[in-house]
Order: sequence, then structure tokens, then C-alpha cells
Amino acid sequence: MSRRLIALLLLALTAAVRAAPSAAGPDPVTMKKIQQAFPGWKLNSSGRCAVSRRDHLWAWKLVLEREIAPNIKSSAARSGKGYVVIVMVPDKGVAPGPDFISALDWSYPGSDLKQFTIYQGYGGGCYWYMQSDISRLEYFRRIMGLTGGEDMDSLMADALNVLDFDLFTSRVAVEYFRGKGPKPVPLIIRAMKNWKQEEKQPPLQHLIALKLTGSTAGAEELMKIAMSDDHVLARQAIRLLVNEPWLAPESFYRRALPVPEYTNDVIRIFRTRKKLAEIEPRLRKLLKAPRTFRQYSDVYSALYELDHPGQSPEIPEYTLCNDIMLLMIRMGDTPDTLTYVPIEGEGSGTPAKMAAEERRRIEPMLEQLRKSKNHEAMFIAALAMSAYMPPAKTISPQYSARVRRVGLEIIRMLPPDFVLAHFDMLAKSLTDPAEVSLLRQIRREFGGR
Repeated sequence: MSRRLIALLLLALTAAVRAAPSAAGPDPVTMKKIQQAFPGWKLNSSGRCAVSRRDHLWAWKLVLEREIAPNIKSSAARSGKGYVVIVMVPDKGVAPGPDFISALDWSYPGSDLKQFTIYQGYGGGCYWYMQSDISRLEYFRRIMGLTGGEDMDSLMADALNVLDFDLFTSRVAVEYFRGKGPKPVPLIIRAMKNWKQEEKQPPLQHLIALKLTGSTAGAEELMKIAMSDDHVLARQAIRLLVNEPWLAPESFYRRALPVPEYTNDVIRIFRTRKKLAEIEPRLRKLLKAPRTFRQYSDVYSALYELDHPGQSPEIPEYTLCNDIMLLMIRMGDTPDTLTYVPIEGEGSGTPAKMAAEERRRIEPMLEQLRKSKNHEAMFIAALAMSAYMPPAKTISPQYSARVRRVGLEIIRMLPPDFVLAHFDMLAKSLTDPAEVSLLRQIRREFGGR
């Protein structure tokens, strides 16, 4: 054996021995790594403790602590501090194994977060054990280069079911599965089944974890849930699938297209993939029987884009109605109009003067609408204005009433037969009772001109 090889072997052996704690505790290199894993924490105690005289095993225990900010500490905490316990067992040729956990005292002041005590693995000539909240376990294992510890996928799947302060543990567990692929999917499903048996709340965190795996297997489980009789879970599963990344096959998204809640998202998926033309027949069918006002507008916008290739997707009639709504805003109509330059910006005026100034502002847009030949787009935009009913807490009722009044005025610019035919079409296709009632009201007001 060459001198160089012997020197390298001696160096490796020295490093391994140096990493294991001596009678004086962990070496400086190991302590520096531990400090890197826990910035902002300070050493509470450090000392040797007996483990097994028969096997000549002993351990070194480190206790780290830090203050818990009063504004985030719940009443469940029995101490104003958080603790992490790390135990190192030098390799004496006898592996202590996971059962070693029961050989030491892990009792420390309580925390408002679930504490996990696990075997972290082997590295640096030691077997490592640790007690901490869920957020630090994997990072510590990674920074110390440990191998062979407790199955982290299984641990995190079980952690999805933990209810603690601000749902901290389950939120960390959800994020852990980001990009993990198909392997942990069965574990997540197992945890979800256990959750359903023990809790009354829907297992939404499990669905998010399935989505974050970024895997086809996760998407397949979400699609099964999307087709289940549990409407709350089915809705959440579809919502996850229609948001990026899009993991489901296009056949799934085609089936989701008619559901008003997902129509615009599905249109965006096919637009992004430059396959909007593939769903054109379905869009044209939906245009003849939209289920909501919003779906009517979204479907028409997509078809307008297909019918005007190479042109701006902006619909002039939509833009004109939007501009009219902006120009009608007055001081106090919305929470942000304190800095908005309103009609009465240069001094308050009488209601008549404000109405006259408002009319002067919007008249150019109304004149363009009178000349428009795109009756469908004009009707859809004006219908949205006529049905404008935002929460009174965010928009003043006076502003909403002015918008609805001008929307009805724009509808009256259209041929009456055209308008009545579209009212009839919507009366048959709308599924939201509130919108059906609103349509009846708009129709009555239109007929009362």
C-alpha cells in the first residue's frame, strides 16, 4: 500500500474519530454544524450521560433553547422558550437503534407545537437522535449528512393529521411534499383515511400535499376525489387541478369546462397551451346556454379571441363599459378614493352639478357604444353593469346604483328584439337563483322604458 493511500486512510479515520464526541463533548467542527442548523438558538446544557453499561454505550446530550415571541405563543405553551434536544451516541460497534429513544429523559417544558422525538440516522461516527418540532428535523438531517434515520416521508404524512398552534405542524408537512414525486402518495392517502375516521373537518391539507408532489399519481388521486360524492372535497380537488401546475389530462379539463366556477381557468389552460381552438365547439355550445353571467362573459371573450386571430384580445365594448365605470367613481365610493381625483375634486358641488359633470365625462364612451355593431359584446358588458351589486362594505350603494342605471341605459341602445331574445335565452340557462331573480328585475326595468 502506497504512503499516500495510507495517509489518506489515516486522515479519514482521524476525521471520523474527531466527529464523535469525546469525554469533553462534540468537537468544534461538529458544534459549528449544529450552530449552523439552529441560528439564533443558544446552548442550554451539554453533557455526557450513560446509556448501556453492558454494551459500553454512552451518549452526549445537547439542549438548545430560544425565546418564543409573546405575540406568537399560544396559551398551550408552559414556558416562554422553545427547546431542541440532540443526542449523539458514539459508534462502539453496537448500533443502539430506534428503541434507544426510550433510554433517555426527553421531558422538557411544554410547547404549543407538537414535539417529535426520532432517530435521525448515522453520520460522523455517531448515531443521532433528536427532539424538536417538525420544521427542523429534515433540515438538521441534511446539514449533518445523516443517513438511515426514520422514514421522513411517513413521518410527514402522519404530521398532516396534527392539530397544534396555528396548524403549524400540518402546514410544514404539506410544504415538505413539494416536488417529492409519486413515492409518498400512498402515505398521504393513508393519512387522509385516518383523518377522516378521527376528525370532522375535511382533509384539505392532504389534497394540497397530493398536488404539491407534482406527480401523475397525485393528480390521479385528486381526480378520484373530484368525482366523489363528497362535494366539499370534490370542489377543492378540482380547484387544485385547474391551478398551475396542470397535472390532469386534457380530457379532465374538457369535462370541467361547463362548470361556471372553473370555466375561466380551463380556458386559460388551453390558451396557454395554444390549444384554444380544440375546445371551440364546446365554447360555442356554452355561449348559447351560459349558466352564469360570468361564464357568459368568459366564453364570449375566448371566442372573440378565436374569431380575431392576430388582433388584440381586448373587446372594445368591454373596455368602454369598464372606462365608464371608472369615470363614475366619486369621493368615498370606494376605500381608496381618498387619494383618487373624483368629480368633485376641485370642491364639492351639488348632486345636480356632479351628475352633469359625470355625464360629460362618460358621454364620449356612450357615443361609441351607440355606433357599435357588436351587439353581443355590448349586451354582455351592459348586463354586467346592470347586475352590478358588490358588497356595500367595499363599494357605496350610491355608486352601484349609478352603474346599474347606466348599464340599463346601454342595453336600451340595442334592438329590443335582440335584447328580449337574449333575456329569454338566459332565463332558460342560468342556474344561480340570485342571478335568475336579478335577470327578472333587469327585464322588468328594461320593459318599463
